[in-house]
Amino acid sequence: MQRSGNSRYCILILNLNKPGFPADVAASFSAASDIELVSWPTYTLTSFSTALLSPALSNKRYDTDDPTIAVTKLRYRNFLFRVWQHLLRYKHIDAVLAANYGYYNQREFAAALREAGTPFIALHKENVKSPGRIEYWRPIYQARGRFEGSKILVYSDTERQLQITGGVASPNDIIVTGMPRLDRAHRSRHQNKRLRNTVPRQILFFAFWKREKLTATERVSSKRTRTESNEEWGKRNWNDLCEGTYRAIVELARSRPDIRVVMKTKPQSVRVEQIIQMLGDTVPTLPENFIIVKGGDPIELIAESDAVIGFNSTALLEALACGKPIIVPDFAEAKDPAMTNLIIDLGAAVNKAGSPAEIETLAHRFLDAPNTSYHLTQTAADTLRHWVGNDDGAASQRVLEAVRTEIERAELARASSPSSRSRRLDCMPAARLMD
Repeated sequence: MQRSGNSRYCILILNLNKPGFPADVAASFSAASDIELVSWPTYTLTSFSTALLSPALSNKRYDTDDPTIAVTKLRYRNFLFRVWQHLLRYKHIDAVLAANYGYYNQREFAAALREAGTPFIALHKENVKSPGRIEYWRPIYQARGRFEGSKILVYSDTERQLQITGGVASPNDIIVTGMPRLDRAHRSRHQNKRLRNTVPRQILFFAFWKREKLTATERVSSKRTRTESNEEWGKRNWNDLCEGTYRAIVELARSRPDIRVVMKTKPQSVRVEQIIQMLGDTVPTLPENFIIVKGGDPIELIAESDAVIGFNSTALLEALACGKPIIVPDFAEAKDPAMTNLIIDLGAAVNKAGSPAEIETLAHRFLDAPNTSYHLTQTAADTLRHWVGNDDGAASQRVLEAVRTEIERAELARASSPSSRSRRLDCMPAARLMD
């Protein structure tokens, strides 16, 4: 068994390709000198599971009574246990951290690590759910079956309750820590970065598209998991809200050549051609001061902006923690009773624009009278606590403490029961494992 340098603990990180998760990991562990982080390529478990697991299993449906499918789970678990025991001869790893408790190719890995005495901890990143999305995910959580790892760390009590009622894990094994990457936004607010008076003034727009927060809920692994609920979600959209908002943003840039309007998109998402096509002949080109930034860390952009515009995005919570005025479009489909429960409603903590023209009016107001307070109001604090469990900028410390506690608990368990690593799966008939 080996350790690198002076690190006391070594943690294996999975899912570094998942948006937001690397930032949560960095926020939680970058300052911990006693912890070494290592990672596996994404394809590692995917290739194993493709060869050994039944193709009938998916992220949305993992619990099953089919004995032929159950055998593939046990065969996969047995294989992973042996791989892990072999790996530990060359590299001591104290815990494994994943981005979600429910990825089907990691479920038996969590169970195998439990047998081996190594904590498998989910730093669950898909936490910010509107009321409608909570109801959508509840039966999926139930269909996933029980989590067999050690602990699940979640952003908010809302997610914790959803997992408890979905039978994911016992209440003691689901811990509310808050969103770790939001800590940087709190620090940015305290540093008052906008007081350096950057020129020109800047409005930041977090791009959204016509199916924002809808595509993920209709995505399925194959036809076998499609349901009427999936089909219903597939018909919903934000068409008019999206078009009206983009038109207002472009017109704002055109009417204020003295400012910068920055549109922040996710990698490989909204393209200039798509915007031009959506807005039609009335907007043949985009203004020169309309700047598109793809991917990357949004905190610096937020800190340098006078106001932030967006819809149904966790980035607005980061802007709120930064102390920035926020404008949220609140017209068209956003006023449809059939759609309102799909919205991450930040309430009185933001400025709601009842029309495209009002987006421009509010933006002009914040540009001409920039915010210099940087004080987190009680309303903003309550909103952050509700949605992401982080109104104090200390979520990363809570994650670090929870992980250390779980590692120390596992160490004590191994010390008190040296035989705890004995192989329970070896008691299975060999014929079943080879099926």
